[in-house]
Amino acid sequence: MQRTNLFKIFPKRKLTLRQKEALYGRLFILPWLIGLVIFFIIPFINSIYYTFHKIRLGDSGLEFEFIGWENYIYAFTKDPDYLKNLTSSITNMLYEVPIVIIFSVFVAYLLKDDFKGRTFARTIFFFPVIIASGVVITVLKENVLGSNTSSMVASSTTIFKAENLRAVMINAGVPRWFSMYIVDIVNKIFDLTWRSGVQILLILAALHNIPKSFYEVAIIEGATEWEKFWKITFPMISPTILVAVIYSIIDYFTDYGNQVMRMVVNQANNGKFEYSTTLAITYFLVVMIIILIVNRIIGKRVVYLT
Repeated sequence: MQRTNLFKIFPKRKLTLRQKEALYGRLFILPWLIGLVIFFIIPFINSIYYTFHKIRLGDSGLEFEFIGWENYIYAFTKDPDYLKNLTSSITNMLYEVPIVIIFSVFVAYLLKDDFKGRTFARTIFFFPVIIASGVVITVLKENVLGSNTSSMVASSTTIFKAENLRAVMINAGVPRWFSMYIVDIVNKIFDLTWRSGVQILLILAALHNIPKSFYEVAIIEGATEWEKFWKITFPMISPTILVAVIYSIIDYFTDYGNQVMRMVVNQANNGKFEYSTTLAITYFLVVMIIILIVNRIIGKRVVYLT
């Protein structure tokens, strides 16, 4: 039997350095691509398929009945809670995300310099991220608040409340709408602090990457700390701030206490999978549109060092 020389059929090809780097790059992202297809794209397509059907549990398993756009029409024209909760989530995001970013920049700027106990201080601000990523925050919000599921859908979840502050501000003559706005922010300070850990870490890394020569030149030119921050620090960390803003938006919209997310979970728990996926798909599209708008607006003002 004549042996076939595979090297003659598939001649060994010597790759250039650039081709090797490209091959290694593709191999590195291959696990991510496989995960993207299996855990995101296929479930996403199935979810879209569910939204156009009525799903029942029959003798042979799940039975699908095509109903067209009925679930979408119901969500936007008949559901009394969806549009209200969606609007509330977007409105709250518009002021909560800037607060998180400003707080993160402030804390990161404080933690940037060397001082005694700096490592401990950094741990304090990042420690809530580890706790909040598990079931502890769920237990806190369910038990500490002492609220059931339906009431949590109707109002945002906060662990601490400052009801007395509202009365003090109203008695002091502060307009009611402004006092409610301030009290709402105070109520959410704990949650906002817990949501700032990752952003602080990102901005802290960006601050340490700014070349020291920039500040040395600024000192020689007689620049003040205020001028150094706005002329050097802020432009140099602006790409990271954009990342932190987008991360904060996604983190807010997928938060456990978000009203729309609770609606999606509740509908799924009630067996209404097609309506639950309809709410989730429309919510996903709204969040994507907001992210694209934010990226478009802030992206024009980001400074990239070339």
